[in-house]
Amino acid sequence: MKDINISFIRLNFIKPIIDGLQAEFAITSQDLGIPNKLLEEPLSIIPVTILNRWLEKAEQLTNDPLFMLKLADYLRFENIQYFSNWVYFTPDLAITFRRVNYGTSCLQSGSTFHGLQSGHIIKWCYNNPYLNKQGRLHDSIRIALMMVNMLTYYHGDNYVPLQINLTGPSSNQAKLEAFFGCKVNVSSAQTEVWINASVVEPSDNNQWKKQSPLRLNDAQLDDLINIPQPHDIAKSLYSLVNFSRYYGRPTVDFLADCLGMSRQQLQRRLLVHGWNFSSMTSYVLSNEAIQYMFKGYSISAIAELLAYSNEQSFSRAFKRLRGITPNQYQQKLNKKG
Repeated sequence: MKDINISFIRLNFIKPIIDGLQAEFAITSQDLGIPNKLLEEPLSIIPVTILNRWLEKAEQLTNDPLFMLKLADYLRFENIQYFSNWVYFTPDLAITFRRVNYGTSCLQSGSTFHGLQSGHIIKWCYNNPYLNKQGRLHDSIRIALMMVNMLTYYHGDNYVPLQINLTGPSSNQAKLEAFFGCKVNVSSAQTEVWINASVVEPSDNNQWKKQSPLRLNDAQLDDLINIPQPHDIAKSLYSLVNFSRYYGRPTVDFLADCLGMSRQQLQRRLLVHGWNFSSMTSYVLSNEAIQYMFKGYSISAIAELLAYSNEQSFSRAFKRLRGITPNQYQQKLNKKG
């Protein structure tokens, strides 16, 4: 029986793609099928299967299998909201390099960033097995561009890596090599940017500009560190239900589509784990409602954000699960504050 296995990525990690497509190709988020409500929450968690579709749609609309190259100026770690200041608030590239490798686990699950050293060469590696076909190539180019942009941020615009390996289907290798200025291999097992080991050694390079340190409130920190890993079935389903409400009331069909399953396959998996879709949805939405209360949202705004038809139906659903109305719960929170 097919099991649930899915990875997620945060909106702030892919927002530079959306911004770049708008600026360079006049392709809007609506053209890609991205709800406006989702864009209002930069730490929203998106199934990678949905990202794959957005990337394929972008290729279709641009009519360019290497459209990602034209977004190079946008694809920078310094453009990742809530992440960039922490990454760059370091004395040198070596520490920033390590922070990217472990810090991105809060931005994307099911993928790895790591360094491999072979003699005098360091291979900066990225592996994401959850994208497929053209989406895998687009994602690989995205990360390679971000890595190279970080290296040029530190070493200047003329810096060129030793070699780049990209995943996904074969593409125009000559165009890729002309763009990056080095040897580029396509259809590789993982994304790799090869650099001389001396590049990440501490130095007195005065091009380095430290940013302000990261500052998050408790609610933002809770959001940032809370991303499900692929085999955490309960947490993955929670995140899928929460994601689906940006498209309207959560449905079994929507979740099954995100998982690449049939409706019947998903229902059987829920049954095996003793879960009921309706009660699971109520639990997720009531928990998200409380998160919004912590952030100071009004009850009417929360009802709309959670895709309820009106405030009254939200209040009834919340009371069935929590025993009190949202207004009463909010009053309790205010007293504690």
